[in-house]
Amino acid sequence: MNFKLIKCISILLIVIIILALIATLFPFNRVQAKEQNTEDYTIGSDILDKYPGYSSMLDQLLADHPEWTFTILFTGLDWDIAVKNERAHARNLVQNERGEWICSVCGTTEYDSGWYCASTAAVSYYMDPRNSLYEDYIFQFENLKWSDGKFTIDGIESILDGCDYLLKDKITYLNTSGKTATIDKTYAEVIMEAAEAAGISPYHLASRIRQEQGTGSSASPTGSGKYGDYVGYYNFFNINASGNGDAEILNSGLAYAKDAGWTDPEKSIKGGAEFLVKEYIQYGQNTLYLQKFDVDDSDGDLYWHQYQQNVSAAKTESTSIMKAYKEIDSSLSTPFNFVIPVFENMPETRCERPGSESIVTQNIEITAASLVVYKEKKTSSTKLKTLKKGEKLLRIEIGAEKENGQIWDKVVLSDGTKGYVVSSTGFKVIDDVTNCEITAIAVEPGNVRNGPGTSGTTTLTTLTEGQIVTIIEKDVYKNVDGYDWSRIILSDGTQGYIVARYLMEVNEEGTTTDGQEIVRVVCKEGLILRKEPGTSSAMIGQLDYGDYLTRIEKEVSNANGYIWDKVVTSDTGLTGYVARGDDDENYIEPANISGTSAIKGEGFKTSGSQLICKPEITVENILAVAKEAAILDSSNKPIEKGNLATGYKVKNNNRTYTVIKLGDVNGDGKVTPADSTAVLRYYVGLDKLSSSKKSAADTNRDGKVAPADSTVILRKYVGLQNIEL
Repeated sequence: MNFKLIKCISILLIVIIILALIATLFPFNRVQAKEQNTEDYTIGSDILDKYPGYSSMLDQLLADHPEWTFTILFTGLDWDIAVKNERAHARNLVQNERGEWICSVCGTTEYDSGWYCASTAAVSYYMDPRNSLYEDYIFQFENLKWSDGKFTIDGIESILDGCDYLLKDKITYLNTSGKTATIDKTYAEVIMEAAEAAGISPYHLASRIRQEQGTGSSASPTGSGKYGDYVGYYNFFNINASGNGDAEILNSGLAYAKDAGWTDPEKSIKGGAEFLVKEYIQYGQNTLYLQKFDVDDSDGDLYWHQYQQNVSAAKTESTSIMKAYKEIDSSLSTPFNFVIPVFENMPETRCERPGSESIVTQNIEITAASLVVYKEKKTSSTKLKTLKKGEKLLRIEIGAEKENGQIWDKVVLSDGTKGYVVSSTGFKVIDDVTNCEITAIAVEPGNVRNGPGTSGTTTLTTLTEGQIVTIIEKDVYKNVDGYDWSRIILSDGTQGYIVARYLMEVNEEGTTTDGQEIVRVVCKEGLILRKEPGTSSAMIGQLDYGDYLTRIEKEVSNANGYIWDKVVTSDTGLTGYVARGDDDENYIEPANISGTSAIKGEGFKTSGSQLICKPEITVENILAVAKEAAILDSSNKPIEKGNLATGYKVKNNNRTYTVIKLGDVNGDGKVTPADSTAVLRYYVGLDKLSSSKKSAADTNRDGKVAPADSTVILRKYVGLQNIEL
């Protein structure tokens, strides 16, 4: 199966189930899209004057293609806020990339084979429309609704070029009895019929099938009709194809096809076309871009309703559509309509393509007799400093490619000067060097950078006024580029430096001197964050039990039987409204944030963003020393007693830790021979493990996953050995 596009439709279904469960508290019904806030653009128009960089690019496209029309979609969203929400962990993935493309928190954690959590830089690059206002990529903004006379069979077949199994004179397939059957149509004809009936572009359908089923001589298992127990069932669009591992993904997609009655390719393609229209097109997501980035709230929600996780999908798919159009008309003179989104407070210049260097904020310790820090990436440049064994240093970039014969890492000296050391030579990564742990709130927006200083550093994210952070280092880097800098950690684990005066420390009561108050979600089912007070307002986020918020305005409204407060989330810094409660119950309450976020007891301790524990540790053990902590299982369901498992989350004082139960490699909460097998399969390259499962597999704590760890697990299982921290 071609897994280039990992489906978020399953995530959509899960969210719908969650919303249904909490509907008695917060009714939320997705409705057909209302009218979008749009305006047509013409050369010389001033409607884009406040949005830098758009007009000149659109003017050029209109000059080259006067038949085209452009509709500007005014999202009304602040750019930084929109990026932060689309940047939520694992909402967007990148494939086989390293360096600046990868989330600095998730690192090399695989969310599917070869797919990694995308960084803010990667999301910004693909999300910035100005990076795609060229002929090659403009078709991700094409209006995907059906248009009479616009499409041809030849155009569909040009998109399917290379998919040999889709270019036959007749459709031959296996029926549910395992016998060969025939449909006296070509795939292109079926796609055209499906598109016209559903009211959608057939080129969009063809391109999506190509992405899902892949090129070559045969379809993937969901399009072959001969997989496992699902002989004669087809899911060409891989709707609901999700899960952990290939087998689960295939089974879920084909189970959906069986329930839908898709017993031949024609039924699958026509049913899938109807699904796309009903779930996306009619809800305002009528372009590839809007299906990837849900930034139009005309349907009553934002951000979470996306077709796939591949961050580059819209841009990639648009090129195949453009090539198909060119096969028909090399001048592209068809009167296409493109819907171009704009955001408020966009940067003056386009977001740059991420680089190959890995962006980090981490401490290293010199292990060699000495280590030279150079001014430039060459050994002939000025030597800034020679460090001795045992000295510690801040590293902010890890090099990926050789320059002047070496791979170079960027580091920061104690006075804030940036320099370079030869990568992975004479030093080791150590735990964060910190001098405090103080809860604070941002008093004005500010960039969080991977190191101190406005020059030579990379912006990781931007804090929203009111966003909660934890200061872990202060008064170390002073007057760097004219500012004093504090090192902070966000609740999602993002770490970096920010100008110190942008933060206000919180007192023991959880409030600031200007009246802002930290609260915590205590509704076990979670809460919906809305754009405005009221259950009919757009959903802009989902809050889990134990999440921390800054309440910036109390009792702003009494709507739909609930008291509404204005809040800022701690992870993304999203400003919105939550139902504080009703006459019978409170859903948020003031938070006790005094003391450290770290958790430590007999047999468990926090390290970085992990809570590492011995196999015997239970939920009760954690809550005995961290009484205010919220513990969530792998389904984000709060638990108050029982077993812990690798992958669970523990939230305490606005910090979130991932549970690492040593020996529990498969995440079932037990240490058994199955975990030993998982270690060996990983060691020989048959399976992959997430970063948390690799940590759980390293039972002898030597920093490697090897057969020795498998032996420890087996000895633990039969009672011959304990696993220690």
